[in-house]
Amino acid sequence: MTNLLFPTDFSTNTNVALEWVRLFARKTGATITLLHVYQPIVQDSTLPTVGDPGLGVMASLEIEDISRQRLSELANQLQAEGFSVQTEWRIGSTEDEILDAAREYSADLIIMGRSDLSTFFDRLAGSAVTDVADGAVCPVLIVPTAPDGEAVRPAQVRTIAYAMQARTTQNDVATQTDSLIEAFDAELSVLTDDKLDAVHADLIVMELYPQPGFLDKLLHPNRTTGLIEKSTVPVLVYHQPK
Repeated sequence: MTNLLFPTDFSTNTNVALEWVRLFARKTGATITLLHVYQPIVQDSTLPTVGDPGLGVMASLEIEDISRQRLSELANQLQAEGFSVQTEWRIGSTEDEILDAAREYSADLIIMGRSDLSTFFDRLAGSAVTDVADGAVCPVLIVPTAPDGEAVRPAQVRTIAYAMQARTTQNDVATQTDSLIEAFDAELSVLTDDKLDAVHADLIVMELYPQPGFLDKLLHPNRTTGLIEKSTVPVLVYHQPK
């Protein structure tokens, strides 16, 4: 593992995930790529303009400058802690830019935070996380955040639960967990995915299998996506080649 991609919007969700970025970077010596995707304010031309029409543009530029500054400050903070850090600032769709950056930087792991998905807006944000988990070519670690913005679990990997599915082989389990067990000196439990609701582990590892057609998705719903949306345990998603 040489490159960790950490998309951040500087919210509490990403602050919690940052502790996992630190943990993995310390254990692997990987470079942290900090990514912020800026979505500019688009004014609705169908609405009447009140006051100076240039105020919205000025506000957008100010927010842009603030986001660049915060990204730089975070990079400086992590560098002062001894981490190797690089930054990337982009404009566009959050999930599209994250996936593009992961490909361009050859990311070995994407680490993202998610909320408890208790409100409509939380679910919108959560969909970006699941879209990235579904579309990435590298593993994605999804870190849950409590409603109050605090970490649900400490950033540690002492116990790992692997979700054994019908198509999963023992070779898959070994390939996806051996390096984690070695790096963290962790204990591994292999469970069927229906036994994960009551799991007591620091990390769940699963493989995401491609579902090419609508009928396949209807008959075989993606349990990985469901787990990402409700798990109080961080979920590390691997991908079978599509």
